[in-house]
Amino acid sequence: MRCGYIAAPNEWVESLLDLKIATGFGGGQLAAAVVLSALTDSGYRKHMTTIHTRLASARSHTLPRLAKLGIVPWLIPQAGMFLWCQLPDENSATELANRCLSQGVVLAPGNAFSQSKNAENFMRFNVAQMSHPKIFEVLAQALV
Repeated sequence: MRCGYIAAPNEWVESLLDLKIATGFGGGQLAAAVVLSALTDSGYRKHMTTIHTRLASARSHTLPRLAKLGIVPWLIPQAGMFLWCQLPDENSATELANRCLSQGVVLAPGNAFSQSKNAENFMRFNVAQMSHPKIFEVLAQALV
C-alpha cells in the first residue's frame, strides 16, 4: 500500500487540498483511510511498542554473542534492527558471507552498502534474524 503526505503549515493546507483535487486522477482514498486508521488507532501504537521491545531484546542478546567472536559494533544503536559491525583482524566480509552462505546462513557484507567499496571489513547484521544458534556456530567456523 502506498500513501504520500505533505507536512505543511496550516495556512497552506486548503490550497494544497485544492491542488490535489484538481490534479489527482482518483485513487488513493482507500490507502489514505487505511494509513489514517493505522496511525490513529491505539492498536498500531501497541504493535510498535511490542516491535521496539522485541528488537531491543534481540539487540541485547545478539551483541554479546557477536563479541565472543570478536565482532564489534561500530556503534551501538538505541533502536532499530541492524547492527553495523567490524569483523576481527583482516576478515573479508565478502569471503565470510560466501563461506556462511555455503552453510545456509545469509549475511550482508559491508560493501553491499558502500558506494566507495571501502567497507570490506564490516558486516551488517539483522538482529531480528539472529536468534538461531546455528548462525553463531557457522560464523565461528567461518571466521579465519
